[in-house]
Amino acid sequence: MRTAYALTLLSNTGVAFSSILIPLLSRELGLSFFQLGLVVMGYGLASALSYFLFGRLSDAVGRRTAFVRAGLAACSLAFLAQLLMGGFGSMLLIRTAAGFCVGIGTFPLLAYLSGLPRYEARVWLFAGFTSLGWAVGYLGAGFLPGYGAAFTLSALSFLAGFLFSLFLPEVKVRRRNFSSLEVIRRNRLLYLHYLLRHTGAQCVWTVFPLYLAELGASRGWMGLLYALNCGLQFAIMSAFSRVRRPLNDEVLVRTGLVLSTVTFLAYSLATSYLHLLPVQPVLAVAWSTLYVGSLLHLLRRNVEKATSTGLLGSTISVAGVVGPFLGGTVSELFGLRAVMLTAFGLNLAAALLATKG
Repeated sequence: MRTAYALTLLSNTGVAFSSILIPLLSRELGLSFFQLGLVVMGYGLASALSYFLFGRLSDAVGRRTAFVRAGLAACSLAFLAQLLMGGFGSMLLIRTAAGFCVGIGTFPLLAYLSGLPRYEARVWLFAGFTSLGWAVGYLGAGFLPGYGAAFTLSALSFLAGFLFSLFLPEVKVRRRNFSSLEVIRRNRLLYLHYLLRHTGAQCVWTVFPLYLAELGASRGWMGLLYALNCGLQFAIMSAFSRVRRPLNDEVLVRTGLVLSTVTFLAYSLATSYLHLLPVQPVLAVAWSTLYVGSLLHLLRRNVEKATSTGLLGSTISVAGVVGPFLGGTVSELFGLRAVMLTAFGLNLAAALLATKG
């Protein structure tokens, strides 16, 4: 299944080439923190709808690869269109379209892998290659000469993924009739924990490049700090994929929430970007355990695999709607450090709820 991992790597590299530069480009175009929050909200709202819609369609019609190919092709066009962004209106429209396209094939691809033998190890590798793609994109964006090169490489990454996807064989999946509300009810506590955690995280990621610049980081250091986190995630997830015995998904989720809380507290106390170097490994462990633990929890307990995991993606994206608005508002009123403290509070609430649950 090397083709599936290559698709994961290429698609997430394409996303990361662009995402780290959006806050910096918004500042050059004269957008306020509030307008930046609206742009990131548009991306999050569109991807939330898309993850749910296409995850459910994939389960309902019993198809996987058609959605994967359609998503990669659409992303190639949407991310290339970022070259046309010249102000608030165009940035809002194009990033919203990009968010919708990203959601088309992501969880059908995960559901594809979950139907294969030893799927739990494959889920770790799926998540690991996701993080490796982010690492490559972040590091590359940090050293590219301009925005145009990054946006072009984003589109080319998706195009290469589309070409690889033509070699991905279809698997037979039984069509299902089911209630999406029942899937939500069955997994509501996990989605709630995730919503709180990721709302806090999105508060931070919306303004994080600006926070790093305030702490004295160059664009190259920004890319390095982002890539350090994601590269370590790949190493951690790859190591876990070799563990033969099943891991307790609830313990993994709780570990991720506690370590996320520690991470954002440390961010709020930093006075130099170099202080974040020892924090990034903690964040890498936090995300690795939280994300894969959540995916395993859903795949083990639901036959609607693309729908239940797609709803997790939608939850992350809803946080991508609320978090940027909250982060933009808090930074406008109280400064960037207050955003880190807001994330700490939300993550602490999620960790406490998960512990009681």
